[in-house]
Amino acid sequence: MIIDGHSHLLAEYVRVGELQQHPDEVPEFDLAAFDAACEELDLQLMVTLVQDMTRIHGGWQGGHPLVAAFQKLRPDKVIGLAGAEPLDGNDQLNQKRLEEVEALLESGSLRGLVLTPPYGNFYANDPACYPFYAAAQRAGAPVFMHHSAQLASLLRAPLKYARTWLLDQVAADFPKCTFLIEHMGFPWTEELFGVMVSCPNVWTDISMSRARPHLLAWNLTMARDYGLLDRITWGTDYVGKWVDQWVPAVKADVEWLRAELNPIMKRCGWPELTDEEMDGLLRANSARLWGLE
Repeated sequence: MIIDGHSHLLAEYVRVGELQQHPDEVPEFDLAAFDAACEELDLQLMVTLVQDMTRIHGGWQGGHPLVAAFQKLRPDKVIGLAGAEPLDGNDQLNQKRLEEVEALLESGSLRGLVLTPPYGNFYANDPACYPFYAAAQRAGAPVFMHHSAQLASLLRAPLKYARTWLLDQVAADFPKCTFLIEHMGFPWTEELFGVMVSCPNVWTDISMSRARPHLLAWNLTMARDYGLLDRITWGTDYVGKWVDQWVPAVKADVEWLRAELNPIMKRCGWPELTDEEMDGLLRANSARLWGLE
């Protein structure tokens, strides 16, 4: 059994004003195919993230009504996360989005929050972000942060907003809030591990890491030495509306992790992952994060 702990299924980029409200409005998406895929993949859970990118880029990846409806249709298989830009166009607190997020989290319509500092051109430790962290902490909702993996141009996602040390004080100020830093904080993974050691409420994932196989193997080796493997999850980072594209993405990642990762670690002279550690990455750690075990 596996958990795709980081995807954007039903969350393609759309401009403001073009948001779809329900999976029935998405002709490319097949709910019956999703159900069949869960059986085929032996999938316990799939987490899908909404990204609010309105401040700089004028659009969304997905949307709150669409993903909330998806979660409501399949509450045993789907967890949806809200997106937010904490700052408005005048660099002030985005009060409207805060109220929306508070309502979604308190009602359970969506069960977590996603912030994207580099795309929104803001710092994670900006005091304007703190009401959003407080809302998540009150609701017991994890905060996922796209704080890494900046493969776009500097104009689109400036790296100065992505340094992981910015999260150290944030995590300390909200000790009852769980933060998951996506993509192992690439390219500042060891810096992130330093934050994780001092802040047990900080997690990370290995989504979008298979393209750098030796770096992934080394980072997992470091994580073991730091005692952090039980706070690392896996996800496809798939973006789209097509179940027939998502399924092979899941299969390719899982098969590679199970068959190819340990041989790399062995060739490099690093300890291989045990079966228990592999299950932690692919399922058990996410299950604990979401209170499933």
